[in-house]
Amino acid sequence: MNAKLIAFSGFVTAFVGAGIGFITASLLPCPYTSQMYKDLEQKYAIVGAVAGLLIGSSQEMIRELKQERDAEEDLLRDFNIAIHSSTDKKDLS
Repeated sequence: MNAKLIAFSGFVTAFVGAGIGFITASLLPCPYTSQMYKDLEQKYAIVGAVAGLLIGSSQEMIRELKQERDAEEDLLRDFNIAIHSSTDKKDLS
């Protein structure tokens, strides 16, 4: 697996998630005035960044694993074709 590509994908989606969290908190004003509801933009941005990091990294890992599995299946398919073609030639002689 390509760790640099997985990290890059995670950071890009974390950045997008942080932006979405920040925009969501800005567009939806909170009617409450408690201390817990202060700085919601930062809290939503952090939650969005963590979610984006997890989703992006997971998605890229799944894509990389699928590519590896497909390559292995192609190799096995070619190997089986080679074995069957060589045994068919022996049966004909």
